[in-house]
Amino acid sequence: MDLFDPKTYAALRRPLLEAETLPGECYTSPEFYQREMSNIFLKTWVCIGREDFVPKAGDYFVEKLFGASLIVIRGRDKKLRAFVNACRHRGTQMLYGKGNCMSIACPYHGWVYNLDGSILVTTFMEQTKSLNPKEYGLVDLKLDTWMGFIFVNFDPVCEPLKDFLAGLDHYTESYHFEEMKTVGTRDWHFRTNWKIYAESSSEGIHLPMVHKKTIGHVMSREKAKFEIVDGRPGNFHILRTYSERSRAVLDGDQGFDRIPTLRGPAADGAQYIYINPFTTLGADLDCMWYKTVVPEGIDKVRHITGFCFPKFSLERLDTEAIMKNYMKRFPLVIEEDGVITEKQWDGLSNPHAKPGRFAAGELGVWLFDNWVVDRVLGKSPVMQISKAAA
Repeated sequence: MDLFDPKTYAALRRPLLEAETLPGECYTSPEFYQREMSNIFLKTWVCIGREDFVPKAGDYFVEKLFGASLIVIRGRDKKLRAFVNACRHRGTQMLYGKGNCMSIACPYHGWVYNLDGSILVTTFMEQTKSLNPKEYGLVDLKLDTWMGFIFVNFDPVCEPLKDFLAGLDHYTESYHFEEMKTVGTRDWHFRTNWKIYAESSSEGIHLPMVHKKTIGHVMSREKAKFEIVDGRPGNFHILRTYSERSRAVLDGDQGFDRIPTLRGPAADGAQYIYINPFTTLGADLDCMWYKTVVPEGIDKVRHITGFCFPKFSLERLDTEAIMKNYMKRFPLVIEEDGVITEKQWDGLSNPHAKPGRFAAGELGVWLFDNWVVDRVLGKSPVMQISKAAA
């Protein structure tokens, strides 16, 4: 099978209820994964965190994406920047974790950089000929923000973030994500392919089986119908569900008050917004949670998640007690998803597995799979992470 021949995907390209699913080799082939790396991961806007992670000048956090350690830091000018976490002298990693600093210093030979990435001190270089310090600032990446979220892109000639997310504001502006505070961030690791987890996040028909101990019953409610919003030309789709109560807490548990500014579809229930390639926003009546499922290999993902709440919810006298209900629900559901996606990886790794068919409730999966194939088959030249970033 030639995974890079458009004819291989003729069955996937049919209308949803006539189409076949992706071949199993698209999940298990190292060559396909490498093309995803070059044509998707290193060319696409990726959510890397929230602006409230770094509220003050000098605040920073370090994140690892696709083998590259990155520094996200707020400058004295209040501007956010992303840098490759490698000294321009001999490549030593300089920062770890998160914190605050007034300059970025290399622990090996003492080169020092300003918060804007420009060089401040080049130690032991007095005899080096034709050294222009302006040419040896930190390597920067494209960074932009949207409603409090931080996105980075490895491609220096990428499309603007506003074009990548074209049309998404129409569905999200009444939540005021940018005014929410992030709490309760956590990481998980699962043995599965990143597309398997993405597909699970794009449909609700698995809920009765996979989440029967937690949230599976919502499918049986009359008002719990799901519908898909196709976000094209923006790189997103939305799984919309109608409900009179928040889905972010389990039945019987108390939640926070409804966000008073909600209007339109946002006021009718939850919207699960899938931003390609691997970020989901759970926009509910009272809060917003997000998860970014970062590929760390063909069969490894790191699941990064956090809850975001309006300020008025966090100023209540009973905030701590109510917050526990949200933090109880989410780990249970994530672990249920993790178990089933690992089982699907086992099945798709079987060399005798064959493509299947899509159900009516899997439009989001079909949209996502076609988006991946569009990118993988594109004519973009293969991009490699620089040696300094690796």
